[in-house]
Amino acid sequence: MPKTRTSRPANRPSRRHEILEAAVDLLSVQPPDEIAVSDIAAQCGMTPAAFYYHFTSKDEILDEIVGSFAQRWSTAVVDALAEVSSPEQLPDCIDSVLTWVEEEERPARVYFVTSVGATSSCESVRRQTRNDLSRRAARTFREIAPGQDRIRVAIAGLGLITLLEIVARSRLELDPSYRTLGPVQFRATAGSLAQALIA
Repeated sequence: MPKTRTSRPANRPSRRHEILEAAVDLLSVQPPDEIAVSDIAAQCGMTPAAFYYHFTSKDEILDEIVGSFAQRWSTAVVDALAEVSSPEQLPDCIDSVLTWVEEEERPARVYFVTSVGATSSCESVRRQTRNDLSRRAARTFREIAPGQDRIRVAIAGLGLITLLEIVARSRLELDPSYRTLGPVQFRATAGSLAQALIA
């Protein structure tokens, strides 16, 4: 029979937020399989038993970090898309999202870099988020290019979200394309690619 969690006594303060912050610190620089529960506990100055008081496993905390970031990522992308009223504004959308990613660098690295492939539930969240955002991007493309074929618009929507994920990962990893182009040219190139999706 599965073990059920008992509720926490009312007088005991929760350190859940501290544990999440410590886990983000560690997971932003190392993949999950290289981090133990004891590492996360030590990072926030507690014992593994204290960790298990708040979370049942390392996977649970990873799922919470990825799920929380996915919601904030969705909001950031939807907000940026809401400002687009013509294809010429797509570079501004890319610029806005990349700026947000830089401001959210640690959890963004967990989402886009270190946790990729870590658990099936993380991948499910990523896939659902990509699908939802692709539909929203397609709606934006229908509004700014009303004469386009619906299939082309759907593909362009998926293309834009995939592009945003790729440029976010490139920026966070400082990959060769980012280092070669430099920050300004990298953003300009990404903006041109976004415009080409609906040209």
